Amino acid sequence: MELITKYEPDVERIERFSFSARFAHWGHTVTFLLLLFTGLVLFMDSRWDFLAFIFGGYRGAGLIHRIMAVFYTIIPIVCLVANWRGFVDWWKDVFNFGKNDIKFLLTFPLEFMGFHVNIPPQTKFNGGEKMNSVVTTTSCILIAISGYIMWFPQVFPTVLVRLAYPTHDIFMIIATTMVCMHGYLGSLHPGSGESIWGMWKGTVKSEWAEHHHKAWYDKQMESSQE
Repeated sequence: MELITKYEPDVERIERFSFSARFAHWGHTVTFLLLLFTGLVLFMDSRWDFLAFIFGGYRGAGLIHRIMAVFYTIIPIVCLVANWRGFVDWWKDVFNFGKNDIKFLLTFPLEFMGFHVNIPPQTKFNGGEKMNSVVTTTSCILIAISGYIMWFPQVFPTVLVRLAYPTHDIFMIIATTMVCMHGYLGSLHPGSGESIWGMWKGTVKSEWAEHHHKAWYDKQMESSQE
């Protein structure tokens, strides 16, 4: 069991994520984190003076928060247009939740604690990743919508403006929790090892892919031989 493993270009590798998918992922990560920390400055007010200083004060944090909100919205849309097919394939896989995904969720706690378990054949995204995709995407969309309502309250009905504030806060907490879990499980958890290279370089070891995503790996091999 290893943490982030050394990238090995000389071993047999298989493409896992396209450039547009990786750009969307890291674009979302960077903008989300900047929104999170500047948002904390605005939310906590004078109790976070040390963090406000990093962003040039409370006014600076507010400006960066709004600028990042625009990029947070634009980046996924641009990537969606650039790679519509990949987006459709992602969500087809996410909603293809079957018995092997349930088995994965039942056995994952043992793997999480360091026990060796046989992973049921998984598609490109395992059962946990599918749940993460649904919860995180839903949360981020609601954060964006409520954020724009809060930004332009004069445009929307009063009831929507009032609902926007608790919605923004609640789903920020949910999204932050999911991002922390995803970050740990995708890079630092013993056994994740190779997975982060799929999102950084675009490829993973074929051996790793076969073990962790057997159903997807077999399908890729069949396609390459046609």
